[in-house]
Order: sequence, then structure tokens, then C-alpha cells
Amino acid sequence: MLKLTKTTKLSLAIVAAMSLGSSAAFADDDDDDDDAKPYVLQGNCAELPASRTTEFHGNVQTSSLNLAMAGNQWVVFDHFMQAFNEHRALTDDDIDLTAIGNQPRTFAGLQNKGADYFIELIPPGLERNQIKSGCMLLGNEDDRNYLPTNIQVDFDIFASTNYNLMQDLAKNGFITEARPYIRNQLTLMTNAGNTSGIGTGADAIIDGTLDLLDPAVRVSEVDHINEGIHRGINNMYRRMDEYARLNGSASEVATLDSLLAAVADPQPGSPAATRTGVTTNFNLATNAQCHYTGHATIADGTLRMCEFAILNKANTHETRVHHVETPARILAGKSDTGPVWISELQLAINNGDAVSGYQPADNVNKPVVYSYAFLATGSKKHKKLAKKWVNFLLSAEGTQIYVDGGFSALTGTEQGEAYSFDAVGNLVVTPIAP
Repeated sequence: MLKLTKTTKLSLAIVAAMSLGSSAAFADDDDDDDDAKPYVLQGNCAELPASRTTEFHGNVQTSSLNLAMAGNQWVVFDHFMQAFNEHRALTDDDIDLTAIGNQPRTFAGLQNKGADYFIELIPPGLERNQIKSGCMLLGNEDDRNYLPTNIQVDFDIFASTNYNLMQDLAKNGFITEARPYIRNQLTLMTNAGNTSGIGTGADAIIDGTLDLLDPAVRVSEVDHINEGIHRGINNMYRRMDEYARLNGSASEVATLDSLLAAVADPQPGSPAATRTGVTTNFNLATNAQCHYTGHATIADGTLRMCEFAILNKANTHETRVHHVETPARILAGKSDTGPVWISELQLAINNGDAVSGYQPADNVNKPVVYSYAFLATGSKKHKKLAKKWVNFLLSAEGTQIYVDGGFSALTGTEQGEAYSFDAVGNLVVTPIAP
């Protein structure tokens, strides 16, 4: 996988304009790019700790294709780009087939064909903010030592599991359509022996539900502000709660109620109690996601397990980049479990890490679909290569690379969504067959 060298990082800093978030900081790279843009750059720059620039690959200054990819795809991306280079070589014989992979990186080398990509693999919510504002601030999270570097990229393609992000970008003129290409599923990562016994009771779903709320179980929970995976996790937690109430014994439901009451408000020292600068409602009773309303058999106002119930626990750790922190914490014995994509679990197992996983059944842990979109910020010079990349993404070979990494192919019974605008500018969400 392409790692940023010191020289490459310097090149990124050199090309970054210092008028942060200003559209004037972007120089047109095509004579015909002077047409009116369908979007307006807006909002504050996205922010990422400088230590996470390992999730940046390539060189903005020389790139021929700029990709903003939901971070969980990093588990397959070196293999995918190697295969894509081989595909390019079939029609372009000056591609350097050694350019992608674990070869030494130099500033000169990153200008060769086959290494001429810039790829970000970070939480898609951050990428959305970066696309909309036009910039990313890299710096130390410590306010006393915040020396930002401004990175500005005209992305060509955005790929994410989060349709809400796609809809937001469409409403703001950054995309005109999004299409599905692969799916993934959540799992709860544990150590290899699952020594905390997550989901090992007579009914795995009920036991897993109670385990997550158990004050003795340390959960590594994702950042609910910037990590798009949090929506899928929240939905899974809510379905687990409903399953437990409809299928559990009176004793199990009473235990569930007791555990939820203990985290109805943030406990001292919990991520919810210590998180600043957010307007999130962590009170389960007043947060609509975290209690029942209008259910056929469960009383209105009954507390319901949701992501905020876990974030209200005193011993929960809230991640900033979950696929880095959760496996590391479990291997270090600092957390007992944490939600990750099954592809991330598969990579860890393939690498020989002493981890395992408990995967709730499909009826509560529904697969999620990834979609891609061409961005209006993309360079017209990059369009041909961008289309070739998407065609490879949708090909049997491209799909198989993802499947080998723990993802799963779209099935005939699944429905993706295409986003487009109607004649008067309204957003249209159209189901399409994969």
C-alpha cells in the first residue's frame, strides 16, 4: 500500500493553498473548466490528526485520479489497485506494474504512471466534509499544539456505505447519481478466545445484547460524529434490543431494562460525558432513536439499546478511526469487544492477529451496500481514467478482490439506490437492480 514519505508529505504541504476553505484557492486545470460549477464550497475544513495521514496514499501534485474511499476498504485496496494497474497495462504499456504494492516510495517514483493516484481511506463523514469545504486540516488533537497543514484535493470519485452522505452531496450539487457495487456486514470483534463470552449464551442475540450493556464489558465504540459506520451499528443495536424483548424471557427483559436504566444518562467519565463541541442528545428517554414509540407490542417510552447507550457507559472507549483503534485495543487487552466490518476482522485473522468475532444473525445485522459516485469537483482531465476505474470496480475481477477480502457481492434480491435530480431540481431516489 502506498505510504506517504516525508518528501511526499512535503509536496502535499507545498501545493496546499493557505486561504483555507476558499474556492479561490483552486486553480483550474482545464481551459474549459471555467463553466459555472454546480456546487459551492461551504463549511469548515474537515479535521484529521496528523498521525492518520498513513491513510493517505499517493501524491496530489502528480495524481491522474483522486479517490475518496470509505476507510474500511483499505483492507483490499493495495490488491485492488495492483490489479487495476495490470488492467491498465493491457491498453497502456508504459504502466509501471511495480508502482502499487510494497515497493520503496520516492518523490520521483510517485510521478510515474501506475503510481499517479491520490487515495484517501478515512471515515466517509470526514471525506464528505472535505469535499464540501474543499480542504482538510491535519494536526495534533491537543489544542495547545495545533499546527494545521491544509490539504486541498479535487476528488473525482467518492465511495461510501452511507447513503445519507450521498444524498447530502447530491442536494448540494457535488454529485448527480450514486450506484451500488459491493456489500459488507458488521461483526463484534473479540480476542481469539472470546474470553469475555460475548454472545455465547443459549440465544446468541439476547446474550450479545446484554453483554454490550454489561458494566464489566469494555466496548470500543465508533465516533458517532465522523464515522459513517455508526449508523449501521446503531440500527443493529436497535434491532438486537427489539429481538431480545420479543424473544427473551421475563427475566432477560427485566435485566435489559435494568442495564439500560443505568446508562439512560451519561455516566461520569464516559465518552458522552467527556465529549465536547457536539449537540448530540445522549439522554435515552428523550432521544427518539433510543426509546420506543408506536411499536405494536412494546410500550411507548421504553428505553431501547442504541449507540448512545454504549457511549454513556463509563468504561467505553470512543474511537476516532475505528478500524485502527478497535483491533489494537483488543489485542492490547484494553477493550473486550467492538463493532467492526467483517472485512476488517478477516484481514486481522489473515494477518495472524489473535482475534475472533461474534456476528449477530442477519435478521438483526443486515448487510450494508456500498455505492460510488462521480464528483462534480473532478477534473475533466481525469474523466477517462475515472470511468475505466469504475468499470474495473464493477467487473467480475474487481468484485472478486473485494470478496476475497471479506466483503460480499451484491445479490439478485438486493436493491441499491440511484440518486438523481428531476427536471425541477428535486432529489429523486430510485431503486435499481444490482
